Amino acid sequence: MKLNDIYINQTTKVFVVTNQDDNNELNWIIEPTDFEFIPEEENYYFVKAFEVSKNDTRDCYIGILTPERITETVIKQNSNGQIKAESIYVQQKTIIPAIASDCFGDYNLFYAKENPQIGINILKNGLSKAANKNIVAEDLAYILRDEGSIEEAIEAFIVSAEYEPSSKYIFWELAQLYEQLGRIEKQIEYQQKYKDSGGID
Repeated sequence: MKLNDIYINQTTKVFVVTNQDDNNELNWIIEPTDFEFIPEEENYYFVKAFEVSKNDTRDCYIGILTPERITETVIKQNSNGQIKAESIYVQQKTIIPAIASDCFGDYNLFYAKENPQIGINILKNGLSKAANKNIVAEDLAYILRDEGSIEEAIEAFIVSAEYEPSSKYIFWELAQLYEQLGRIEKQIEYQQKYKDSGGID
């Protein structure tokens, strides 16, 4: 099927691009998958997404190059049913995937400042089902940290730490968050884990 027909299949969450030989992205060939998460396998996918406003969301699709989680293109349908491909860089509202990811990347992919709870809910739902819990937990933890939800951020970072964190800086984040809560023993514990993992003050 062509990318232009993506809205016909409303149940599929992830489509893989199989042919990009046309200058018009809407003529690219895509195939539906049964993926429930943004896959780690190297490829270009179009993923069900939300355009986030303060009080609501609008369905759309976002093009994601994995495993780097690079986003460039948004697919939207206007009120007349016309399909448009737009650059992610000209969007006035934040576009975030409607599903969590199985590959590491910038947590801002899920961080809609207009309504951060949308991304938080997507990630919490994903965390409950994920095989790679460390990946989803880190995306969630960083957003919770930025939103000032310190105790929830700690809980999510601890999940990452238990399931093999992406880097030693997860221990550093935990130390900093425990410091904010005045829990000095825990702060010292995670500072030591950071150092033991090769971290430098």
